Amino acid sequence: MGYRPNVELAKKAGVQIGESGAIAVDAYMRTSVPDVFAVGDCVEKRHFLTGKPMALMLASIAVSEARVAGMNLYELKGRPHLGVIGIFSTVVGGVGFGTAGVTEKFARREGLDIVTGVFETVDKHPGKLPDAHRLVVKLIADRETGIIIGGQVMGGSSAGELTNLIGFAIQGRLTVQEVFSLQVGTHPLLTASPIVYPIIRAADIIKRKIYSG
Repeated sequence: MGYRPNVELAKKAGVQIGESGAIAVDAYMRTSVPDVFAVGDCVEKRHFLTGKPMALMLASIAVSEARVAGMNLYELKGRPHLGVIGIFSTVVGGVGFGTAGVTEKFARREGLDIVTGVFETVDKHPGKLPDAHRLVVKLIADRETGIIIGGQVMGGSSAGELTNLIGFAIQGRLTVQEVFSLQVGTHPLLTASPIVYPIIRAADIIKRKIYSG
């Protein structure tokens, strides 16, 4: 079950196919054929942390690749694609779920030395406001550097954007120290309290584990 990239046209054009069976591209989305770029589900993905091939077909990834390809195609000083983080969210039974980067299970399997921090609050303040939802954020950081490499969110409608914020932290290689000092805008009807903003508090938990031990 699942999808496989359609690379027949690429093969006929002499484009190199990667080890995963998708079109091989470099960090600028260039194929092995000069002046031919490729993006989207037909392109081989590389994990942002391990560099290993991975099969993850998401519209958000394709759009990101297209931006990189477009900038480089027109020589607009585009930056390279740094690998796939894997950011996605969904709703099940009225509860929002999101994940970005590595999970704890993946990190353990890859032999990564990690530290985790989990913080639970509500997505409005005070928490007794109508339609307030339980909100749980988990962050995963590299023990040696303190850099955020993954995170998960469970909660209400804010879960998707909080997951994107974690993805931004991962792509920017932010440390837990930097996340702890983030400035955020809050509103009683829209966010958790600034005192218990979950991403900041989860980072604080990791920071204490790393630097107090």
